[in-house]
Amino acid sequence: MIVRKRFVALLLAFLFLSASSFAQQIVSIKVEGNVRTDKETILSVINSKVGEQLNIKTVDSDILNIYDLGFYKTVSAYAEETNGGDILIFKVKEKPSVRYIMFEGNEEISDKKLQKALKIKPYNILNKKLIEETINNIIGMYASKKRYLTSVSYTLKKVPGNRVDIIFHIKESKEGVIRDINIIGNKHISTSELEEGLSNHVKKGPYILTFLPWFYTGSLRINDLESDRQKIIDKYLKKGYLDVKVSEPLVSIEPDTGNVHIDIHIKEGQPYILKSIKFKNIEPLTKKGLLEALNLKLNKPFNMVQLRKGIRKITDMYGDRGYAFADINPIIHRDRKNHTATLELVVNKGPKVYISRIEITGNVRTHDNVIRRELELKEGDIFSTSKIRKSRQHLINLDYFKDVKIKTKRVGKNKIKMIVHVDEKRTGMLSFGVGYGTYTKFGVQGSISETNLFGSGIHAKLSANLTTKSSYFNLKLVNPWWKNKPIALGLNIFHDEFESYDYTERTTGIVPSISKRYWDQTLTVGIKYSLTSTTIDLDTDNPSYYLKQQEGSYIESALMPFVTYKTLDNYILPTRGVNASLKTTLAGLGGDRKYIKAVLFGEYFHPLFWGLVGHIKGQIGAAQGYGGNDVPIDKKFFLGGIDNMRGFEVDKLSPEDNEGNYIGGDRELYGSTELIFPIMSGLRLYGALFFDVGNVWTDSFDFGDLRYDSGFEMRWISPLGPIRISVAKNLSPRDDEQTTVFQFSMGALF
Repeated sequence: MIVRKRFVALLLAFLFLSASSFAQQIVSIKVEGNVRTDKETILSVINSKVGEQLNIKTVDSDILNIYDLGFYKTVSAYAEETNGGDILIFKVKEKPSVRYIMFEGNEEISDKKLQKALKIKPYNILNKKLIEETINNIIGMYASKKRYLTSVSYTLKKVPGNRVDIIFHIKESKEGVIRDINIIGNKHISTSELEEGLSNHVKKGPYILTFLPWFYTGSLRINDLESDRQKIIDKYLKKGYLDVKVSEPLVSIEPDTGNVHIDIHIKEGQPYILKSIKFKNIEPLTKKGLLEALNLKLNKPFNMVQLRKGIRKITDMYGDRGYAFADINPIIHRDRKNHTATLELVVNKGPKVYISRIEITGNVRTHDNVIRRELELKEGDIFSTSKIRKSRQHLINLDYFKDVKIKTKRVGKNKIKMIVHVDEKRTGMLSFGVGYGTYTKFGVQGSISETNLFGSGIHAKLSANLTTKSSYFNLKLVNPWWKNKPIALGLNIFHDEFESYDYTERTTGIVPSISKRYWDQTLTVGIKYSLTSTTIDLDTDNPSYYLKQQEGSYIESALMPFVTYKTLDNYILPTRGVNASLKTTLAGLGGDRKYIKAVLFGEYFHPLFWGLVGHIKGQIGAAQGYGGNDVPIDKKFFLGGIDNMRGFEVDKLSPEDNEGNYIGGDRELYGSTELIFPIMSGLRLYGALFFDVGNVWTDSFDFGDLRYDSGFEMRWISPLGPIRISVAKNLSPRDDEQTTVFQFSMGALF
């Protein structure tokens, strides 16, 4: 009908304009019939101009352009003669506008949620293409709820004023669940092995835990069917079945029950044995190096999946030597009679490539130099694949950006342009909390921090903790790149006051620091200097021995050398790498306190399977006074809290005096193992099952006296900042210790 109306309009225009004995100049262009659309919209798509000769072909094109706007049922044109020329008039008849949009038959999804699927909105001009897109969105919403056979239609109800109501009719289907996957033709690999790791799988496992990735929900993931097919193919290719054929998965759904059945047909063929490997044009690499990269075994089944991994590794090896466009071509000769194969790798290195220019894009706030100094490559350097990868990781670890992309563009025979695109995010954090203690009563704590101050890369943080019995203020400033060199300068200023039952303590201090990074910024060596003034006034006539030792005013002057080593793939959510540190304190270079303290910490992350990450960490520390001095109580070790022994309250894993006061220890040991798993990866929501072990001792380590806890922790990198919730069971409770400890921490971006 639309085509016919358009044809009639064009024919009328053609006949009318053809009736003119000669073409005249256009003196004016008018639009008639438009009510809800403006004249300028129409004039913006026509090519006829005032002052030009009236041209039938141009008017014909103008009518098509106006019609293609999608707002009009019919479009026509005619000309009125005047003494000065022709007035060209376009006459349109608008499509109706939408008054209301309604849904019928929906029970599983509310009207409010279905509104999000609308591509056409009230007061819009009726557009059937947008209606069809809306229907597709609604069907997609039902498919996400496993109602795959849901059908959607619509009707238009005319109302006065050239308007219509759109009514979507929804016929909901039953919830569909994968009941079986029929793999047909597999003889040498079991069905259970082929099904392992597929995105589509039969529903099983404790249903209450089906939100976890390894408890199968039975949901049909249509977009993953092809990747599942490739996974099955790869399982055969790993075992040398080079001729394997796997059909596209055939999905059938029972209308009455919603049960989903998937059929996959396999023709296995025979496994091939790898007899020889040859290379061509491999300089400057060696045959030995390439064989190590390939990691293929002769006289064993030809592992094609390993071949792909090896080629990627070899490509990177050439890329690290400047051959950005190296092409590794595997030529496989099959002996189908004897089922053997030979492999020849032909290398086309191309020319060595240099970085001609580095272009930074997307940084509105962050200065260019803050980004450039993190890059492993500079303009004029030879191309390196691994250095590009490390550069991206450096930028991600800054935590200034939502995403970082590094692309290269060829600009000459042996030159490329490196394009670094960053997507900035908020880097300020506001943390605020309200608490209550039986002694301190109500209190507030908070901090404001900025890790990219004014886009300069400088870190700044101001924090405070105020209660009726205490006050704490802390200001930290760190410039991680002094003069654009990997040298960090820091300054920490703090003041702390605390009124206990028996004493009042006031401490003020300043801590400058300097450090330098080595080995691609993985190793940091530095030193801090701490100068603090502390006063402790006793408010009791019968102080404990340990408290009596702390009475008075004193100055502490200390050097604090430290070494850190960090190879984490991501500082926010690491899945691989090491984080280790050795921190020492030597107090007594002037001042009143004399003690030595050392803490060795290490942790290791390693990816496992199903998205799981293994995590182990440990810490050991020792402190010792000298020159007749004891270790001050505020420098002793205390465990307990969400950062170490989670089955114990904060700082309550500690030796006690005769009155039951926690006095800290001179030795500590702490270890933890965690199994980290994704709950909702898209939301960066993760869980962790953990087991902690450790204790604090007075004079010496007593490994026969260890405490234990285990539990569950949830971690969410939310838009408001990191949130952690842990519930832990004390596996070795004593006296009045709590057996179950709940702990929570969070921050908020601003």
